[in-house]
Amino acid sequence: MTAVDQSRTTRVVVPAQPRSEAGAEEPAVFRFPAPDDPPPTSGRMLAIAVYGTVLGLCGVGVGLYAVLAVFSGAPAWYLPVLALLTLLSVAPVVAAFLAIHQRTLPWFLLFGGAPPMAVAVLVALSY
Repeated sequence: MTAVDQSRTTRVVVPAQPRSEAGAEEPAVFRFPAPDDPPPTSGRMLAIAVYGTVLGLCGVGVGLYAVLAVFSGAPAWYLPVLALLTLLSVAPVVAAFLAIHQRTLPWFLLFGGAPPMAVAVLVALSY
């Protein structure tokens, strides 16, 4: 007689956040939405997406301008500084999308991504 293992047909859900000692769950600030989370409102999602797109297009413009400047003989510090400033601008925007279920944190993160991009634009245009 042979034993056949049945494949598991039920889905096992593991909680994303371990329970604290008191038994009350504290949701993570930066996380992908869980299946039971309510979706963000359309206006909120649109505003965050448009703001992120504007910062992204500014970054693309800075990048294209930097390529032209590098081919015309930019100093050695020019490209690493622009890359660092662009990364400092992109990271808060990504974090804002991960924190979209929070009330005010995404807006602070999005507004925190604008100054490095503004400095990147100034550095790109200064050379």
